Amino acid sequence: MDTVEFSRTVPRELVHRVSLTEVFVTGVLARDEDTLDVGMQIPRSHAFYRDTAGCHQVYDPMVLVEAARQTLIMLGHQLFEMPFGTKFILRDIALRDTDLAALMVRGVPTEVVLRCRILRRFHGREGVSGARLCYSALIDDREAATLECNMSWVSATRWQAMREERRATLGLPLHAPFEAHGSERRIPKDLVDRKDPANVVIAPLQRPPGGDGTGRTARLVVDTGHPVLFDHPLDHVPGMLTLEAFRQLSIATAVDTGMLPSASAVLTGLSARFTGFGELDLPIICESVRTAGDGANAVLRCAMKQDGRTIADGELRLTAPPRTRS
Repeated sequence: MDTVEFSRTVPRELVHRVSLTEVFVTGVLARDEDTLDVGMQIPRSHAFYRDTAGCHQVYDPMVLVEAARQTLIMLGHQLFEMPFGTKFILRDIALRDTDLAALMVRGVPTEVVLRCRILRRFHGREGVSGARLCYSALIDDREAATLECNMSWVSATRWQAMREERRATLGLPLHAPFEAHGSERRIPKDLVDRKDPANVVIAPLQRPPGGDGTGRTARLVVDTGHPVLFDHPLDHVPGMLTLEAFRQLSIATAVDTGMLPSASAVLTGLSARFTGFGELDLPIICESVRTAGDGANAVLRCAMKQDGRTIADGELRLTAPPRTRS
């Protein structure tokens, strides 16, 4: 039986990365018209996805989310024949059924088969304009997690028109500035389970006035010089920065409201929608509200707002890592 390639990564252009170290996808093998196996390797050392203060023994499942995102971009080019220069828009993404035992760190980098099934092809006037995929992340044939992702794509000309229309509505210059800033005060790194303060993406917590005590807010810290979240210049807040802000705010909220005993928590569930562009040159506020928890798990709802408009929302599940659970 044919197996997917693990000996090298795919060309970085196929997944819209500049740094070779940020390419996680290693190959693709078509099983039938709607089923493909995509290889990925989880690095044992990574400046962002392995920068955790407490979860030493478990890989960060967020790396699977990033691999799923890269996969759909790659298939947009290879399978759906979208030319380079096409702009890809992440609509929603989900992570479910995470098996932490399967994601334990080993003595060698972990190889994963993302078994992808195309659930739907979206069509526009010029052909396929997007797709929804579901994934089973297999490690030694054991399902480590399931994921689902919906992405659409538009021409560079259409993208520019969309972006200019949005910025004009906000009274902003037509071209977004791209400058490394992120000088805003950040929440202490230990409150969001980080070792490197440069990987902290939210400001200190705030209590919403008049709330019931279950929610917290924080301003998004946009550091366009971050080598992973801004691997290359962008004119908007990238989806992975949004998800990381949701994760960090959820961890801090869960601890601050007594849902979890410490910030050492693994993201084991995620469902997020992206409903608007986040502009780099306007403040963005993140919100998180606890909904359920039992001391070992916590579920929180999150939203990201700019200029009074929700641009992303979702729900996250956090779980204490295996070594800290009784």
